Amino acid sequence: MEFEPAIVAIERARTFAQLSAILAEWRDASGLAHIVYHATHVPAVDRPNPVLLLTYDEAWVKRYIAQDYFLIDPVVIAGRAGFLPIDWLNVDHQTPAARHFFAEAESHGVGRHGFTSPIRGPRGERALFTVTSNETDRHWHRWRHSYLSDFHLIAHYLHDRAMEIAGLRADPAMRPLSRRERQCLRQVALGRTPGEIAHDLKLSASAIRLYLRSACRKLGCATVEQGAVTATVLELIGPDAIN
Repeated sequence: MEFEPAIVAIERARTFAQLSAILAEWRDASGLAHIVYHATHVPAVDRPNPVLLLTYDEAWVKRYIAQDYFLIDPVVIAGRAGFLPIDWLNVDHQTPAARHFFAEAESHGVGRHGFTSPIRGPRGERALFTVTSNETDRHWHRWRHSYLSDFHLIAHYLHDRAMEIAGLRADPAMRPLSRRERQCLRQVALGRTPGEIAHDLKLSASAIRLYLRSACRKLGCATVEQGAVTATVLELIGPDAIN
């Protein structure tokens, strides 16, 4: 699967239905079992779990909501409390409630393996982005190491777009650039290509392109070159190449 077209599709989405369709296409193209975006807490909304975008079987979704499994799902519990990515193998499987929950989830085709990335948004919102698989242990671990960093980056694009569609990103003020975004823009200003930047920072080329796209979006620039110039003029990137 190519990630940059997925980013473009996310940016063009105007409804939750369109975002859900993107997840389904993304799942099929990646050979995954399911993909889930779950906003667990948004300060501007007075109810929990305000946004759910998922590819699970409808019967499982209805069952999950009806039983309020948000309260006992070991992955959701771990994601709410932590900041680090979560391999489902490392959450609670021992208590009776957890064993029952995972057995029921598996019966609905949720997936043998799962990986969840917690998201912390700029306005205090919290969300979880999950991918699941029915592949063998060997295939799953190989796939994880190859692609999960890219999926984690795209999760933040998806989160931003979901918040915008929900009307929770109305503040037009420019969001600050992350350290990685500043690094990449500074390297572009020095004439480096994404491939060269990836080598210098020991990241994938696709990760570099996503950081640059994110920076340009924050700056309101159409091209990477414009982004580098704008960041320089606004003194957002300093003379040190590792700024």
